[in-house]
Amino acid sequence: MFGVIAMSSAATAQSRSAATAPPDEAFWREVVAANLALRETAPYQEDVDAVLAPRRRLLEKIKLYLTAYPGGPRRDDAIRLELKALFEIGALTQGDFSTLAARVRTYLENPPSPSALHEAAYWRIRCDIVSAPVATSQPSSTPAARYDARLLDGYRRYVAEYPTSRHSPRMALELYQAASALGDEAALRRITANLERAFPEHLTTKTLQALERRRAAVGKSFPLNGQLADGKPFDISDWRGAPVLVVVWAGFSENGRRCASAIEMYRSTHPAFRVIGVNLDSSQTRMEAACKELGLDWPQLHDGLGWAGEFARTWSVREIPLVVAIDRAGRLIGWGGMVDWRDLATQLAKN
Repeated sequence: MFGVIAMSSAATAQSRSAATAPPDEAFWREVVAANLALRETAPYQEDVDAVLAPRRRLLEKIKLYLTAYPGGPRRDDAIRLELKALFEIGALTQGDFSTLAARVRTYLENPPSPSALHEAAYWRIRCDIVSAPVATSQPSSTPAARYDARLLDGYRRYVAEYPTSRHSPRMALELYQAASALGDEAALRRITANLERAFPEHLTTKTLQALERRRAAVGKSFPLNGQLADGKPFDISDWRGAPVLVVVWAGFSENGRRCASAIEMYRSTHPAFRVIGVNLDSSQTRMEAACKELGLDWPQLHDGLGWAGEFARTWSVREIPLVVAIDRAGRLIGWGGMVDWRDLATQLAKN
């Protein structure tokens, strides 16, 4: 009984102390308590060791497999897993990629297969990038500034030397995006053509072909027709004489909803504009509910196929919202997104 009273008295005293402490000191005690809890529940090194352990076990099993079956049917798969695991271990051990680099050199000097050579060449690029000194100059404000020039140079060499590697389509997409930011149209055409030769049916090839169609369509009459959600036929040529915004959106996308709402507000103060939606919701019921909630009364093209719909596939719609601006003569002025659609609308309003 005495112990209970003593504990109760101590708790009361501690409570009084916390209540009478200055606000900053009371708050600081909360910080200290949070720090102690962090130390007790999540020691950093233990976390790192827990992540490293399964990767090291994986490497041991891969080593045994490659030793027992040097020409086994899963050799190339094992090499892919090995190099990836070595990179992850290097990243978790203070950037020590020496083991990965040594293994890469072994495969480059004596590749057991073309696939293994491709993998080693890819990880050589990654090793070169992580071991290069960090640039200390101020970042550029150009649109391509977010792209690492050294990485892009490595990708260019890689794609030229190993056009059929499984890594080449992804690298080609990165190169295409960088060339697009720079406005290098010759490079855009070259990248697409090279990928068409090496991977004619690859999804990335289809994406770049669609992006090329987007570029080629600017300044030309924009075709858009089909059956509206209410069953009526639609042909955008019937709207000649008015500026048009085509809004690709969906009720499941918060950005799509915000953009659609903003365009509705814009239309209310610019009555000359016509707006049509291309909705990617999976059901008409969901589309109608979103339209009602946002107060949208424009016509909607909706085939229920979402990202697999004809418009999305034809024009490589990879994110929404997407806004298409069409002038009074029915010509495509440009493609916009969440922010830059306003610039396109301003341009339309002036014409």
